[in-house]
Amino acid sequence: MKKTNKVKYGPDFENQLKDLKKAILEKDMKAHNQLLVAIEREKDNLLLNPHRGIQIEKKKIPKEYVTDYGLTNLWKIDLPGFWRMIYTITGNEIEIISILLEFMDHKTYDKKFGYRKK
Repeated sequence: MKKTNKVKYGPDFENQLKDLKKAILEKDMKAHNQLLVAIEREKDNLLLNPHRGIQIEKKKIPKEYVTDYGLTNLWKIDLPGFWRMIYTITGNEIEIISILLEFMDHKTYDKKFGYRKK
């Protein structure tokens, strides 16, 4: 049996995506459109290769991800404008599921992952 790849949105990611789309429509923030296009492109790319991102070292995974999601792996994809998309991979012998957890700007990423003091 052939493995299948799926992509799902975590609740935080889904809310962020709604807010991004709303900002583009209501506030005419066309600069954010580039971010939205990149997110959609990377979602499609994950369907082809769930491991296309950069795996984050286990010791660098913020405790909140372990506590909130019980995950044991974390990946990031660099997006335009120094944005980062964070996801985890789960699944079994039949399907691999990439769960998109959130996206953030570079400054927020640095703080969350301990590269910059809060």
